[in-house]
Amino acid sequence: MATGIEDRHAEALRRGLIAQVASDQWDLSSTHQPGRWMVYMGKFPDAEFLERKRAELRARKIDFDRAGGALEPGLSLGRFSSEEAATRELTNVARQGVRTARVVQERPDITLYTLRLPQATPALRSQVESMGGKAFEGKPFRPC
Repeated sequence: MATGIEDRHAEALRRGLIAQVASDQWDLSSTHQPGRWMVYMGKFPDAEFLERKRAELRARKIDFDRAGGALEPGLSLGRFSSEEAATRELTNVARQGVRTARVVQERPDITLYTLRLPQATPALRSQVESMGGKAFEGKPFRPC
């Protein structure tokens, strides 16, 4: 089994499997991960400015945590499964006096694929790995 195959590699892999491997020897299934939205403050110019914003939020009793990744240095005032939910929270924190927050998309919608080889022989596994190319980079096969 190999998981986390990106959409951009899955179609080429599927074509190769259809052309070279019996259909009962593989299953390529998809999993949709919805996007994630954040009420965000930042990027801040320096650690001192970041600490001032933290103090202001504590004084207003507004929960926050690190924004993470490319949004650092910044603060998250909440993460949400829809833009609408994030916008509602932005309205709530604005009522509490927060003026510099905005809604950002933290992660886009993504479809990932899992390839299963139910009766994988070493030869079949080698054949599939060679046709997969970049689809398997950093995603080793593991037993189901």
